[in-house]
Amino acid sequence: MTRRNLIKSLIEEQLAAANSAPAAAAPVEQAPPAQPPQRTLAGPVRTMGLTLDKIEDEARALKEALAKGQNVVEIDPARVEPSFVLDRFDQADDEAFEQLKASLREHGQEVPVLLRPHPVRDGYFQLAYGHRRWRAAKELGLSLKAVIRAFDDEALVLAQGLENSARKDLSFIEKAMFAKSLEDRGTDRQLIMAALSTDKTELSKLISVARAVPEPIARAIGPAPKAGRRRWMDLSDRLKQGKALAVVQRVLADPDLSHDSDTRFLRVLAAISKPEKPLQPQPIWSSGEGRGLAFLAEDSGRTILRFDPAVPKDFATFLGSRLASLFEEYEKRSQ
Repeated sequence: MTRRNLIKSLIEEQLAAANSAPAAAAPVEQAPPAQPPQRTLAGPVRTMGLTLDKIEDEARALKEALAKGQNVVEIDPARVEPSFVLDRFDQADDEAFEQLKASLREHGQEVPVLLRPHPVRDGYFQLAYGHRRWRAAKELGLSLKAVIRAFDDEALVLAQGLENSARKDLSFIEKAMFAKSLEDRGTDRQLIMAALSTDKTELSKLISVARAVPEPIARAIGPAPKAGRRRWMDLSDRLKQGKALAVVQRVLADPDLSHDSDTRFLRVLAAISKPEKPLQPQPIWSSGEGRGLAFLAEDSGRTILRFDPAVPKDFATFLGSRLASLFEEYEKRSQ
């Protein structure tokens, strides 16, 4: 069985099966030490191989423990903290989460979450995966069924990413922000690729979009699962234009904006896809009959003075020769 299938099998089958065993407190166990790999590789490839070997051994040990009905404990959700890097976006109106809460309320928690002892807080734990189950149990005031294993940051990132791949996939922007957060922490791209089950080219696109779309904007829009890579890349390109960011902020501030994240995404993209209407020139000098002779206009942040064709062209040259003295007069009046 491949490493990925081993993790997936662990998540989808063995954790569910463990629920049939009575939940009892059990000591935190260290995974058996991994056997030295029988190959000679260099650099990040070798590091990635060692990490995957470690995860494989962790998964095998955990799978065996769960098959025996061991190590499923009940924890107070207040003693649990989320992973150091978030993947899914919280939504104000999340129908799937409400359904999960209803299921926990009626049937109890069927699948344990995976925890590790908190790296800096004694008596606390940190989630590898199962954030929605933890949040639901916390809101309902229920104990949290969990499997507790001791593993490092790299193993947590892989377990977190692979669990999401085995279940409901993250949307493009959730993957993008997850990848960026990991890279900002100094995580090697080889490890990020393994966690997201993606390749080098796709990872570059994910991180590029995440760096072009401010995280508050992305989270305000939401996961938008139907948007896809192409449209998020389109949005990220358009955000680089002039006043696009201000336009997006105005759209997202609308109190009547839809709770559906895909609808929000489409509203935002449509708003910044419209060509900007040029500002109408404002007359600053008119003839006695009220005809405009000179106008001020704005173009890409520049102020432009335009004259009506009725004004002699030599007047512009005359005005240019007086600009220095006129500016000095302006500065004196402004003091």
